[in-house]
Amino acid sequence: MTANRQTRSLPLGQRMLRQVLLVAGGASLLFGLLFLGLYRDQLTREKVAASEQINHLLRAALENAMLKRDVPGLRDIITRLGSLPAISDVMVLEPGGEVRFASRAENMGRRFPELVVATPGNRFIDGVAGGEVLRSVTPVPNQPQCVACHGQLEKHPINGVLVVDVRADTLRREAWRSAALFALAGAVVLALTLLTVWRLLRQRVLQPLAELDRAACALSAGDLALRARASGDDEPGRLAGSFNRMADSLVEQIALAEGQQRYLQELLDGLPDGVRVIRQSDMRIVAVNQAYCRQVEASEHEVLGQPCHLSSHGRDKPCPATLVVCPAQELKAPGQALKCRHRHRTAGGREFPVEVHAVLIERQNGAAPERLIVESTSDLSDVARLSQEQRLSELGLLAAGIAHEIHNPLGSIRLAVDGLLRSLRHNSADPARLASYLEMVNAEIDRCTGVTQRLLLLSRLPQQQAQVVPLNPAVGDTLQLVEYDARSHGIVQHVRLEPAEPRIMGDESDLRMLILNLVQNAHHAMPAGGELHVTTAIESDKAVLVIRDSGKGISADNIERIFDPFFSHRADGEGGTGLGLTICKSIVERYGGRIEVSSVLDQGTVFRVLFPLAGIDK
Repeated sequence: MTANRQTRSLPLGQRMLRQVLLVAGGASLLFGLLFLGLYRDQLTREKVAASEQINHLLRAALENAMLKRDVPGLRDIITRLGSLPAISDVMVLEPGGEVRFASRAENMGRRFPELVVATPGNRFIDGVAGGEVLRSVTPVPNQPQCVACHGQLEKHPINGVLVVDVRADTLRREAWRSAALFALAGAVVLALTLLTVWRLLRQRVLQPLAELDRAACALSAGDLALRARASGDDEPGRLAGSFNRMADSLVEQIALAEGQQRYLQELLDGLPDGVRVIRQSDMRIVAVNQAYCRQVEASEHEVLGQPCHLSSHGRDKPCPATLVVCPAQELKAPGQALKCRHRHRTAGGREFPVEVHAVLIERQNGAAPERLIVESTSDLSDVARLSQEQRLSELGLLAAGIAHEIHNPLGSIRLAVDGLLRSLRHNSADPARLASYLEMVNAEIDRCTGVTQRLLLLSRLPQQQAQVVPLNPAVGDTLQLVEYDARSHGIVQHVRLEPAEPRIMGDESDLRMLILNLVQNAHHAMPAGGELHVTTAIESDKAVLVIRDSGKGISADNIERIFDPFFSHRADGEGGTGLGLTICKSIVERYGGRIEVSSVLDQGTVFRVLFPLAGIDK
């Protein structure tokens, strides 16, 4: 395995050269062995053919000498033939297997009966003196002219056997010598071929690939200007051209993406509200605009990568769900939106109120989708100050109404006190009369106290930190509180609450005061009894409270004035302060909501209160 890794780590040129050498060497070896075998076979066939010719000549000579009974001549032929370098031995055997003539004297008189019965032909055997020989066995048939000496043809079919042993080592030496010469020539040709192939391979393949590799590494490292050198119209040249076109396209795409990013950042920086993008998985800020940096008094470099709770709240850990409404924890599905109010903290520790609009988006990032929280934060410091100034201006306009509402009780109190003083000065005080004066004073004081209490509610500043308030419990508790009063006046109360438990940002006491004022206002509109329907619901990103009565209704002339301070037109004929609905409107607007009213005379009135949804209880 280590060797394989080392091999894979070699440059492509070295690996290709090694493979070419291995393939060429193997092919050369195989071809050499094949050539050696074929050449040896060819030499063998040639030797066999030569041996057969020698046998035929020797046979003819022997037959001629035997017919002439020239025994010395026969011996001379065999001796001269055996003296040849390629001939190992020549023997003439009688039909019984005894050697009658031999080129080697030691073989004379020996018996080789197996050669008599041996199949005629040529075969390689181990020689007597060592080494391999090619033995040719040729029977000498009996002929009619030889019957006188050798007997009848039927009884003596052969006159003897001619055996010729040809040395095979010369055959092997010739084969190896030829193979060596051929191998040398092949090696020279192979070397020249490999050199030519390697040069072409290096020039046409390896060098272009090396340049392409350098260009790819430079491109991956951020050098977008380097290009591969495209030479020729072959595959490497076309590959280099394709790479360069890809690099050009990549540069264009990067430039386009950077331009779009700059454009998007310029759009974000042009927004007056602070914008930040939070990765939901780890709650870290991945994008901001300049307005947000100005809000938290930190640079973009300092803000990016920070956890959102550290950047805006100065917390090392995520904010507790019971303390603030956290969009990163509340938003669960893409496209879901949320509106809430927080108090953010600057890098220097200064706190300021903000209104947060958040939405959850999902984008594809590789194989897995990535969820992002996009927050728009509005600094409410100036809004709160202007709101307070406006409220003071409105209170200034209310001075006349306040003077009117308090002037009359004070006038009644003064008359009662004057009456008491006159009675005391003249010693004519009647206890019953004194009691009536005191009851009048007490009633008028209660009237003044009611006006001042409601004015205090109307002029109340917003809470320093709004809390998450569930709507359904506030509605249920308030209706239960007035249940006895409703039954005593013949009013039937119907309640239908949203199962999802809507939550809003506000103050629980303010919310309960709002519901109580609207319910009591509905009771006053039904002096003879009726039905009251109270429902809660969720509409888009709003929490909705609906209060509908079956009372006398409100005329078109008065419906435009019902929220004006000190305007009172109760259906039961009782007098009021005229501040209840004014206070309701003030509470609703204090927490970013709105109140709507619709009415039909003699059919009833419907109040709809809409608050920004801070989440739901599941």
